[in-house]
Amino acid sequence: MIKNILQKNLETIAETTPFLLNELLQLDFSQMDSGVVEEIASNGSRDIYFCHGNNKFLLHSSYDPIAEAQRIACGVNKTKDYLFVVFGLGLGFHLFELKKQISTATKVVIVEHNLDVLKYVLTHFDLSEIFKSGQFILLFGDEQQIGKMSLYLAALNFYNLAHNIQVLTLPNYYVYANENKNALQHISKTMLNTVISFGNSLDDQFVGFANMCYNTDAIMRSNSIDELKGKYKDVPAIIVAAGPSLDKNIQYLKEANDKALIIACDASMRACEKHDVQPDAIASIERDEPTYTFYYKDRKFPKDLVLLAPGSIWPKIYDEYEGKTVIMARNDKGFEKIWTSTFEQFEYVSLGHSCATVAFAAAREAGCNPIILIGQDLAYTSGKKHSNLTHTEFEGENDDRDSTGVYLEDHEGNLLKSHLVYKIFKEWYEMQIVGNRNLQVINATEGGAYIKGTTRMTLQEAIDRYCQKPIGKRLVEYLSVKDKSETRLEKYDKLIKNFTNDLKLLKRIQKSATEHMEMLIDVERTLIDGCSDRQLEKVVLKMQRGDKIIRSIVNADSIESYFAPIIVPTIMQVKKIGNELTLENVQRNRLLQHNLMFMIVNSMDLIIKEYSKGKTILEEKRQLIIPE
Repeated sequence: MIKNILQKNLETIAETTPFLLNELLQLDFSQMDSGVVEEIASNGSRDIYFCHGNNKFLLHSSYDPIAEAQRIACGVNKTKDYLFVVFGLGLGFHLFELKKQISTATKVVIVEHNLDVLKYVLTHFDLSEIFKSGQFILLFGDEQQIGKMSLYLAALNFYNLAHNIQVLTLPNYYVYANENKNALQHISKTMLNTVISFGNSLDDQFVGFANMCYNTDAIMRSNSIDELKGKYKDVPAIIVAAGPSLDKNIQYLKEANDKALIIACDASMRACEKHDVQPDAIASIERDEPTYTFYYKDRKFPKDLVLLAPGSIWPKIYDEYEGKTVIMARNDKGFEKIWTSTFEQFEYVSLGHSCATVAFAAAREAGCNPIILIGQDLAYTSGKKHSNLTHTEFEGENDDRDSTGVYLEDHEGNLLKSHLVYKIFKEWYEMQIVGNRNLQVINATEGGAYIKGTTRMTLQEAIDRYCQKPIGKRLVEYLSVKDKSETRLEKYDKLIKNFTNDLKLLKRIQKSATEHMEMLIDVERTLIDGCSDRQLEKVVLKMQRGDKIIRSIVNADSIESYFAPIIVPTIMQVKKIGNELTLENVQRNRLLQHNLMFMIVNSMDLIIKEYSKGKTILEEKRQLIIPE
């Protein structure tokens, strides 16, 4: 019987959240280490306790667990969509009660810190009804495991409810107050970073889009990140960023030549050259022209230096770079999908948002461990943005005058002046650390902001401890000579066909959005005081046609990213309104939808124009190809 309950629970969880099954199967459900205790109460009921420290606490009310569950879930507004974070799996009573109270679009994240409780409950209580709808997702384990699992929430679109987070806690789970706080921070961080990642302006996106069109030949001749995967398993890597603290310790870096995989940011390459450091690779990410002018124009790099970068950087960098390249996609959807579906070697990798995070991502893919960071201040150390060895000659004043009022803690808890983008970089690192349990990240920056999960060490200590043996082959030696399986003409024809199809789709969406916007304008005149519920229902049904337009955008991977910065905030605002049928709610919903359609219609002209330009670029490049 017990085995059947466990199997039923696991099968239901696997159907709705399959990524959780691997985490659950790593647990030994036959052993609970006495973390759960059963006792017979004076009234004859069976009481179940969880152990914490030297004490034990009831998982449920000894008198009336149903009434307790009702108290926990009382006050839930069924007319509004929420993201509930529930601390404690309990025996499931409160979850069944919550399920009765919530709207169909509400999501519930259950956080269970006690693995013995998790194993006991899933083994003894049938919670399949809770998990089968997909509304409830289970996170469990220690802080690092919960942090890693919270990253899954982005893929489930839970960020749409980021404005409506509610927290419920089992009565005795106050003993996990610190753990609860940390888990909530991980969940909130995932939501925030997901929403921020949608924030690039159309102008910025189209710089990258045009660059991708020009870089098609570079992508075609690039090597794949797959060729490097696992090649440096348990070999140390050193990421050389360009923060102010680089001045303190770069003189020691030469000792690590050939004893660590050294990847320099393009901004720190000159500092490496001045100190006779020989990086294996150089990382780049910026898509604008000044990056090319400052760091690549008229430069001669060693032939064995590999360039690691996304496909959207300034085209002249790839045109003039003489060494091998590993070009990666920054996103698994959006315009980059056109190229990832055309070129096998052009793969999506979580690259982050800076040169240093690109370098980190490549080292992670190569299997490096530990990864050592230097020059990664992420703050205005001593009031400076960058090392004197790297940026001053190009950027003028090397100070903190563009600070946005963001402050980050250093290793001792002191606040350092920083910037929002540095905060985003920092949190990206922290999510990588949480998501890679066996990876050790050493912050040998010797200054700057504290990156949670890193080990603090001086660069000299890190080199002495980890960089003592030759690493063998240089990075470039693992990269093959490209053997084209298809002709360039065939590749260009495939790209141009995708562009043609997307242009047709964009024009259809623009037509539908225009018609829907006109309908919303007409509807506004009918929303007056005294509207009956029947009249409001008719209006809502008409407005729901807009959902079809949004779905057609979201389901089209190659164009979705252009509209995410306006669609996601709109959906979040709609969720804040709630589902109660009132004149005020319908009016607010109509206004939000009208503004969204207005932005879709008007931005579509620019998108269609840029797509047409991109198609022309590809057609012109195709015409220059001499048939093979």
